[in-house]
Amino acid sequence: MLLLTVDTSTSYVVAGLVRLSSSDATMDLLASVVHDEPRGHMELLTPSIMQCLADAGLTTGDVDAVIVGEGPGPFTGLRVGMATGAAFGQALGIPVHGVPSLAAIAATVRREHPEAIAELGAGAELTVITDARRREWYHATYSWSEGGTLRTVSEPAVSAPADVDLGSGHSAAGGARGVAAAKAVASAAASAGALLSEDAWPSPLGLADAALSLAGNAAALRQPGAPLRALYLRRPDAVEPKKKERPAAVDYSRAELKPATEGGEGTPAVVRLDASAAPRLAEIEAVLFEGDSPWPVNGFIYELTRDNTIYLGLVDDNGQILGYAGLARNGAPDDPEWEIHTVGITPEHHGKGWAHLLIRPLMEEVDRVGGPVFLEVRTDNDPAIGLYTTYGFEVTGTRKGYYQPSGADAFTMMRADRQSIAGAENTVESAAGEHPRQDGSTLVMGVESSCDETGVGVVELRADGSVRTIANAVASSMDQHARFGGVVPEIASRAHLEAMGPTMDAALEQMREAGVGGRPDAVAATVGPGLAGALLVGAAAAKTYAAAWGVPFYGVNHLGGHVAVESLGEKGAKESDTGMDNAIALLVSGGHTQILHVQGLGKPMTELGSTLDDAAGEAYDKVARLLGLGYPGGPVIDKLAAQGDSSAIAFPRGMMRQQDSRYDFSFSGLKTAVARYVEQAGKDGAHDGAARIPIEDVCASFQEAVVDVLTTKALRACEDTGAKVLLLGGGVAANRRLRELAAERCAAAGVELRIPDVALCTDNGVMIAALAAQLIADGAQPSGLGVATDPGLEVETPLVASNEKKPN
Repeated sequence: MLLLTVDTSTSYVVAGLVRLSSSDATMDLLASVVHDEPRGHMELLTPSIMQCLADAGLTTGDVDAVIVGEGPGPFTGLRVGMATGAAFGQALGIPVHGVPSLAAIAATVRREHPEAIAELGAGAELTVITDARRREWYHATYSWSEGGTLRTVSEPAVSAPADVDLGSGHSAAGGARGVAAAKAVASAAASAGALLSEDAWPSPLGLADAALSLAGNAAALRQPGAPLRALYLRRPDAVEPKKKERPAAVDYSRAELKPATEGGEGTPAVVRLDASAAPRLAEIEAVLFEGDSPWPVNGFIYELTRDNTIYLGLVDDNGQILGYAGLARNGAPDDPEWEIHTVGITPEHHGKGWAHLLIRPLMEEVDRVGGPVFLEVRTDNDPAIGLYTTYGFEVTGTRKGYYQPSGADAFTMMRADRQSIAGAENTVESAAGEHPRQDGSTLVMGVESSCDETGVGVVELRADGSVRTIANAVASSMDQHARFGGVVPEIASRAHLEAMGPTMDAALEQMREAGVGGRPDAVAATVGPGLAGALLVGAAAAKTYAAAWGVPFYGVNHLGGHVAVESLGEKGAKESDTGMDNAIALLVSGGHTQILHVQGLGKPMTELGSTLDDAAGEAYDKVARLLGLGYPGGPVIDKLAAQGDSSAIAFPRGMMRQQDSRYDFSFSGLKTAVARYVEQAGKDGAHDGAARIPIEDVCASFQEAVVDVLTTKALRACEDTGAKVLLLGGGVAANRRLRELAAERCAAAGVELRIPDVALCTDNGVMIAALAAQLIADGAQPSGLGVATDPGLEVETPLVASNEKKPN
């Protein structure tokens, strides 16, 4: 059995190939590449894996399973290894097993210092310490059975050095206690006891040893592993803002508003339910199935206590259950089938997307084990049918009068066994990229992870240069940020790691449904600009998919992707490049507000202007917060503005004086003007009755000030450059009034306005694939697997070349 082992939880970048005998008796290291490069995980890991395969004379198809260290360790580096290991296994349809990196270090020390371990005597223990930064240590303690099986004495934890129990030098079993420390903390730990290693890190053999001990035998490593879970041991550094009270001077009486999703009123927690939840589930069921036959309390108790069921619940900050979902495993152990019981959300919380919070982990459990999934759903329940379809369910039949006593019909739906699909695809002898398609087309996959959306998209580049969209799968972590009133980088990075696999599955499923196969011919990813930690997850995974499939990798510019996808138009298909050699792009989002001069798709762009402070989308969020409208602010302000008078309040237009920059923006002053207006209105006595300001008018007047400046400066750039095409992109491009005013002003100026479909305005993988497709059509060379991410990447760089790092 051939194991690929990877770890990036320490300063070391570790990759290795280990051959494990079928009897578990021998373990041989075939190849390893190890770098001591604390900031080089991203650039080095995937090339190191490929170097190991080359050194051993093997290919990706020879690997039987992946072993990956789950930490604890510095978060950004740790996620590179986990994203890489998970992607490698997913791409090839082989098992991936996570192991605590500290356990792998313990196994490594025992291999490298057997005599020292023996001298500790029977019942010896080994405490492993690594650097947790912030003047803290990660630590765990291990021992071994007589047969050499690794045992956990104390689970991984993070503590101040003074709180780590090292002083006694003896184990609970009476043997001695040794210490293995990473080099960053070795000097501090040296006085604590028998320091067996002053430079401890998880070796390939140590990772394999730990995995074998945890699994029990080699046969278990051939089976799907539990979903990878990073051992962070710390919560993200994010503070929930105090709930913003709605100003008394503003009239909300005519507005249809959902409660603000901040200050603890955000996304509920997902928890495993037990029999104590039965009364509440029956209560919700009675509401959802009024007129039919809802399950009674005893029915829920029976299901909640069975060994073959999993019930998850959505719980708010007060412990109240707001929704639930049940999954039952049936059939033989080696041939399981699954059934989804009711997925129920309390009616007042419908439409918030919370059902995904329940279904996603259930489908992860199914895919870990394998097997088809079945369910029934009312034929008239379109939202539920659409939800299930998103996860790969298909209607297989109709059961007349299934729901009683109402007599409503039910669709039966089935989701096929994903492991069988993956296994069938992986019988292909070599990667798709090595076999050109007969029609001369190229399938290009794009991976996006620069902020809070995890996107995987696929486009088809045809022989005539035209491009059409094949797949577009996006997972957003917006709900996780809502309670904080804005994007939290660490939360975004964690969400990308969790969402990458399911999002890739969804995109591959769309490819199969489109009849183009299950693998692309090239893979691209955003490598900048964006959030540093978020970029690493998507780019690391994308490089690994490319390497595993044997296809070229392109590291591209996020902003260039927005421009490229704008060229696809409303139908998601590029029909013409006319005018793109001299066009203006207005990119407007929560992180960017820029005017770019485009001189050809895939070519370096020139930034003419940008915001000097808040981005336009950021201004929407901040104004929504001060008005008590929650997060995100764009959609709710746009909705309210449609019902208001945009001329009611004369809010200022920033950077519009003659002496100001022709193309730069400033929105912080506008935000302040809204705050002062509302504050002054309160002082002037606008507290009740007709004197109060309609919230619709405030939103409409604010929005008009934003879109007026955006469109004025964009058309000014068109006039100055002679451009006859204006491209509008970014998340704010979905704004109704911005689209409307841009269309009016472009028509008056004789400028063609191009806007992508609303689904392609926010960050997505299609835009990255579209840019890469243009680069490929122009003959650009791939980036290579050693390419780095660049959070501050300039617009002048559409494609980033590899900067291969060498071993020290």
